[in-house]
Amino acid sequence: MYTALNSPATSVPRSPTPEEQPHGKNTKASVAFARFVRETFEDAYGHPAVVSATARAEPQPGVVTVEFTSVQRDFARDTKRRVSNYAVLQVRDDSVTTLAAGSPTDASGAQQTHRSATDPSLLAVLRSAGPGERFVEVWSNGALVKSVNVSAKHGDFYADSTFGSLAWSSDNTHLLYAAEKPEYDKAKSESVTDDDDAEACEDGSIADDIVGGVAGLADPRRYKLDSDWGETFNGKRPPVLVVLNVRNSKVQVLDTPPAVSPGQAHFLPAHSGATQRIVFTGYKHSTRKHGIIYCQNRPTGLYTCDLGGANIKCLYSGSVRSPRLTPSGRALVFLSTAVGGPHASTSELVYYDLATDTSSVLVPLISQPLDCSQELGGTRLPGGFPGIYLDQLPEHPWLNADDSPQPEILVFTSTWRSTNVVMALDIQRRVLSLNTPVDGSASYSALCAASGYVVAKMSTPAMPDSLMLGQVLLGEHHKDKDSDLGITWHHILKPAVDTNISWQVVQADSAEKRRSTECILVYPTLPDHGTRYFWPQGSSPDSRPLVVLPHGGPHATYTLDHNALVAGLTKLGFGVLLVNFTGSLGFGHSAVLAQIGKMDTMSIDEIQDAANGVHRSRLGDPKATVYLGGSYSGYTGALLAGLVPGFYRAIVLRNPVISIGDNAAMSDIPDCQMWQASPSRLVDRVQDPLLLLLGASDRRVPPPQSMSYYYRLKAANAPAECKIYPSVGHPLDTVEAERDSFASILRFYAAALKK
Repeated sequence: MYTALNSPATSVPRSPTPEEQPHGKNTKASVAFARFVRETFEDAYGHPAVVSATARAEPQPGVVTVEFTSVQRDFARDTKRRVSNYAVLQVRDDSVTTLAAGSPTDASGAQQTHRSATDPSLLAVLRSAGPGERFVEVWSNGALVKSVNVSAKHGDFYADSTFGSLAWSSDNTHLLYAAEKPEYDKAKSESVTDDDDAEACEDGSIADDIVGGVAGLADPRRYKLDSDWGETFNGKRPPVLVVLNVRNSKVQVLDTPPAVSPGQAHFLPAHSGATQRIVFTGYKHSTRKHGIIYCQNRPTGLYTCDLGGANIKCLYSGSVRSPRLTPSGRALVFLSTAVGGPHASTSELVYYDLATDTSSVLVPLISQPLDCSQELGGTRLPGGFPGIYLDQLPEHPWLNADDSPQPEILVFTSTWRSTNVVMALDIQRRVLSLNTPVDGSASYSALCAASGYVVAKMSTPAMPDSLMLGQVLLGEHHKDKDSDLGITWHHILKPAVDTNISWQVVQADSAEKRRSTECILVYPTLPDHGTRYFWPQGSSPDSRPLVVLPHGGPHATYTLDHNALVAGLTKLGFGVLLVNFTGSLGFGHSAVLAQIGKMDTMSIDEIQDAANGVHRSRLGDPKATVYLGGSYSGYTGALLAGLVPGFYRAIVLRNPVISIGDNAAMSDIPDCQMWQASPSRLVDRVQDPLLLLLGASDRRVPPPQSMSYYYRLKAANAPAECKIYPSVGHPLDTVEAERDSFASILRFYAAALKK
């Protein structure tokens, strides 16, 4: 018996039988445990997460205004709310003082906002006001000066990082954004005017060139199959670009090339009366669109067109994304990833000269992390650099203002082994600098840059997002010998730190494995009242229960960023082992490729090696080790359930891949043929309690194959349970799904560990 749950004062009570619990009444102890789990969930998940920020220098010397948006869960309404706020800061040599702080404002109706670079008093807002009601708003100095109802012009706005767009023209006369293409007419009662403009046809010939809804019929194009872009885009029509003339409120939906979905659009500068042009990323597709979220390997191109959508030109083809215009307006900088291959991998940073129509690579692919600072492809790179790993560049990534005589310096976030870091690239000098620590102390993500400042968020396993202001030092004003640039960081807003959460970065035993794998062990420092159910006071570290938690993907990474699920498990007494196996991002391109073809063997071995290493270090109880995984790590968990029965006391799988053939037929990524073996073949060997948590609307790993697995487990009398959440997708990220899955996991572990 697991001794940590053997104390009468702290043990989780077994569920009474129906005879012991008549009329469905609950015991006080069971209700107290459930309530404590729910309170722990709200404590861990209740912190705001900063998602975006902008900064601008004010006329007064050293005064900076930072506007930022956070997302916070509203547990009473079971929803996630967007909240906007601001702070006015006085920056001196070694300190930052808050001159004014705003009050949080609910921004849930605002799908996207964008402030003009040439006139900061102007703010554009894309607002959804209710079902089918959409408006574009223009605000000036805090007052609404124009609101245009665009509901009849197009469908919902696109505000995601893949397709979302919102930009001002350089003269502030036009706004550019992305939205669903207009819906074709549905059937309606025939009007006597339907034939007014129709050509007479008296010879009985048949023509089928109808456009629009006429003759009491729907537009023939209304129900023609035009698939969406998969997970997170369920039921959304493909995007189009829209231009709004701010002066006369005219709305124009632009034509785009066939078989191309546009997004990430910006205005190009119009010099000397030249025609205003637009640049955008075009996501190419055939008849079927493959899922785009988390997939950076899809074929794309960089396109330009004029203000009316004509004169389309493809500048660059490949798998490119995130174009950003340099402050001088002479070039574009963007990310490029190999077409095909892993869905996520190492990216190049590319420079495209608009005057000469030529491109060059600023930062190349890195096969192995660099042993020391060195120059590759003409750019000086820092020692240890593993390559660039990120989805999108910041929307405002430049340290200097437009037309500034200073060097053009690009700021971005990248994954560096088991942490996220802020990096800066001096475009002219071709020097890349690392500007946050990689010592296992914290993780940083750049949100924006402007006028010599960087706004970032910093967090740790014990501390949620802290808003940071980075003061940039150039030349001789900082100490880094390998770079001309340094950043001094100051807290703008700092949340409370949980002093009973500790962590350490765990290295593999062999030098070869240390190059491509790494783990983070998060654990309660001491047993206390909060850990009483699973790790009672007076217990030793070697009796602490351990959750083994590899990441999904498989090409993703666990970093030192705050994780609400991990924090919640830790608060309740578990150590949590976050496993970055070979194929995780941030360890060099060779490590990404090394996993291909070995995903049913290499990852399994490395996960088990990591768990056994914690056991050998006496930092977790081998008799109280459980598993938690989702998506790809749900797949590895299902394999482990059949391959190493008895090792894990309980196994929880969130939207796991179970049957490769079935998943390929139903998934939004049918190109994902990653391994030969399916966990379904091992169903007869499963002995340990297994819980499946499924999203009914999951497009990435559709639930029928997991449900079939569950039925087979039950037929084999395996101790299996299954929950499915309606209208929930792959991440299980609605508030209700998060809350119920968290409680279900804890109840399941409690029942398994007390046996």
